[in-house]
Amino acid sequence: LDDPLSSRIRRRYITFEPDTGGWNNLRMSLENIIVLAAVSGRTLVLPPEQTMYLLDARKGDTRRGRQYTDFFNLTKNTEFLRRVPIISSLDFLALEGKAGGAVSLDGYNSTMVEHLWNVANNCEYRKKSTVFCEDLYDHYRRFGQLAEIIEEGPVTNCLVFDLDVFTHGEKFIHKLSNDIQRRISEFCGTRTPVYYSQSMHNATVWHFETMDFTYRLLLHYYALIFFTDPQIGNFYKRFVRDFLTYQDEVYCAAGKVVLALQFESHLRSTSGSKSPHDSSLSNSLDSELIGGFSSLHVRRGDLQFKEVKFDSLTW
Repeated sequence: LDDPLSSRIRRRYITFEPDTGGWNNLRMSLENIIVLAAVSGRTLVLPPEQTMYLLDARKGDTRRGRQYTDFFNLTKNTEFLRRVPIISSLDFLALEGKAGGAVSLDGYNSTMVEHLWNVANNCEYRKKSTVFCEDLYDHYRRFGQLAEIIEEGPVTNCLVFDLDVFTHGEKFIHKLSNDIQRRISEFCGTRTPVYYSQSMHNATVWHFETMDFTYRLLLHYYALIFFTDPQIGNFYKRFVRDFLTYQDEVYCAAGKVVLALQFESHLRSTSGSKSPHDSSLSNSLDSELIGGFSSLHVRRGDLQFKEVKFDSLTW
């Protein structure tokens, strides 16, 4: 909708709070935020480094927290950064924390200002912590517009992007064609549509309180966000596919695990073979040792909840 690097408009930001669950929850939530940053022309402000559930530091890493850039290749792809500029919480305060800035620190005493700088550097999700993450997010909420997209609860939402409704306001919703209204209804189901509006677009800071259970974004972006123009929807599916990629070392580690599983499968499949050099493994892989592997993610017994822990016969 707007070029985030254009000098003709004031830079606008999207801020968010990391989900408190495991990596899959963190990933889904981030994908939603990145798509929204791209489509709205906003600079993405990463949250401070902090502990991520079950993601411990690597050997020799002395940092107290983790960051999304430890896993995703977010800051090395210039084509991606041209579409979604990314800055840290510290950079955000340096740019916009001064007088007249989007999140001005004016009005706080020196102790509080120092505290917010410390939280922006590294925070903890513990109320008794001296660097409680919520203190910084409260500061964002004070200046920004809270995104009230509800994904859990008796009333949930889907987020709809339609150019005519965006241009003319909600009064145009009932003027949408029957086909568009039908497709919105099919996509949203029982959820209440929220239409992307001028108010959302013009807010200098658009904050997502995704650490709160009510506003968690625990579904894929293509199940939350609907574009009435299918070409735009397809564009952002390709956008995530092409740009939201893991760091090379993550792929390398995963590749080693997959290759080990393939080799074990090979040994099992040839255990009764007369030839110790059975070619079944080599036939299933290409020249780069890719292929011959698929997996199914079964959530049975891998969570901390007793009700999901039962034996394979019951399952």
